Amino acid sequence: MQASDSSEGFQQQILSELRQINQRLDRVETDIGNVKTDIGNVKTDLGRVEIDVEKLNFKFDTYQNASDQVTRLATTIVIAAASVVILSPVLQAITPAISALVTGVAAGSG
Repeated sequence: MQASDSSEGFQQQILSELRQINQRLDRVETDIGNVKTDIGNVKTDLGRVEIDVEKLNFKFDTYQNASDQVTRLATTIVIAAASVVILSPVLQAITPAISALVTGVAAGSG
C-alpha cells in the first residue's frame, strides 16, 4: 500500500504543480492581452501626434509665408517713406532750374 500511497501522492504533487503552471500561463496570457491593448493605445496616440505635427507644420508654413509678406510690405513702406524724404528737398532744389529752363525755352521759341 505504501507504493500506492506514494504513487498517489506523487500524482497529486504533479497535478498541483500543473495547476500552478496553468494559473501562471493564464496570468501570462492576460498580461500579453494587456500589452496588446497598450500597444494599440500607443499606436492611436502616435497617430494623433502625427496629425498634430502635420497641423503644426501647416500653421508654421502659413506663419512663415505671412511673415515674409509682412516683411516685404514693411520694406516697401520704408523705401516709399525714404523716397519722399529724399526726393522732396531735391525737387525743391531743382525747381528754380527747371522753371528757368522752361522759361528760356518758351522765350526762345517765341
